[in-house]
Amino acid sequence: MGTPRATGGVQSAVRVLTLLRHVGAHHATGIRLKDLITLSGIDRSTAHRLLACLVKQEFVERPPGSQHYRLGMEAMQLGLVSAGMAPVIERLRPAMQKIARLTGDTVFLIVQSGDHALCLHREEGSYPIKAFVVEPGSRRLLGLSAVGVDRMARMEDADVAAMHARHPADYARAHMSLARLMSLIRAARRSGHAEMVDARTEQTSGVGCAFQLSAHSYAGISIAAINARMPARRRAELGTQLRTEVQPFEWMETDDAAH
Repeated sequence: MGTPRATGGVQSAVRVLTLLRHVGAHHATGIRLKDLITLSGIDRSTAHRLLACLVKQEFVERPPGSQHYRLGMEAMQLGLVSAGMAPVIERLRPAMQKIARLTGDTVFLIVQSGDHALCLHREEGSYPIKAFVVEPGSRRLLGLSAVGVDRMARMEDADVAAMHARHPADYARAHMSLARLMSLIRAARRSGHAEMVDARTEQTSGVGCAFQLSAHSYAGISIAAINARMPARRRAELGTQLRTEVQPFEWMETDDAAH
């Protein structure tokens, strides 16, 4: 006896997972709707409806002005966090451990996912008072953390303004006006790193450096500590140290050509 044909909710689930699988397979370059239809065999109206649902739930994203779909924040979060030892963590863990050992402070690995920054990993330094400003698996809008600000420092001002306009309520809750955000970004462009004093609480500060991890992805490493350990001079020193540590991981266009 053959396998019963999937019906109802099961059929919808199969279609959603099929689309998600194809989007994941083409995450680096993105994939258009018509190509998803061809690969999946799902009719256009159904594919469009299911993709809209996946976008709304943030398992798939389509950047403004683009016709290409990529994995969204929620899909990446599930995959990377459940893996625990994802390749990007393995690549950067030694550098993070070195920074934590030398500074004594807490070090975070962040990756960009759409308009957000996703924390992948954390290394603890020896200083007894920890600054656990974010947990692995948690996310924040770009611009609300040191790495997020430094990532936005590489964007055009118009793109920064557009992102701020897409999330007015979230930025307002964080007391992050566009003027304040642009001031932080200009400072990051001048220094090569971003600083966030009292970024999340009234007791902690952070320093972060973002870098291009591949042709289509960005990551960053940040250091967080209590304010007593973060005077302006030390923040500047930590920023210089971070930039030195992440520089070897900075993607160059020739990297892909070499493979």
